[in-house]
Amino acid sequence: MENLIASTPPVLKRTRPKGRLDTLADQLGIRIIPTWRRREANETHARSSIKAIVAEHGEPHLILVIRCVRETGANRQELWSETLLAISDVLAARPDWRDAGGALLDAFDTIPLRELRLEAVRCRPWPVRHTLRGMIYARLSAALEAGEAA
Repeated sequence: MENLIASTPPVLKRTRPKGRLDTLADQLGIRIIPTWRRREANETHARSSIKAIVAEHGEPHLILVIRCVRETGANRQELWSETLLAISDVLAARPDWRDAGGALLDAFDTIPLRELRLEAVRCRPWPVRHTLRGMIYARLSAALEAGEAA
């Protein structure tokens, strides 16, 4: 019996190949994890929100939304679904801001996304996404207009 066990090859765990969304997330330096797991640095639970952004606006739009969070100082870990959707809404409404390039990322450097999100949560029962969208819009408008005036 011992010889049979010793000669049995190990069972390999089957894993599915990564889907397009996970591959894209890897390229952006983030991981999409299940909601039952606690988030750590560079992780998000926002799979359905990210899918919705790609379905509605495409991958280039999603890449810009993620960059607005990941490439702006203190905002690097603000990968919450409401935050991503609110940024997406603002950029979809203002294509001129979307095309602003470095000025857009510089403007996001001045916006404390974590503080705004917590303030939007305190404003419930209004949806966090919608409240946050208004707050981000106002801050971006002020920052980008100040940049144009300079």
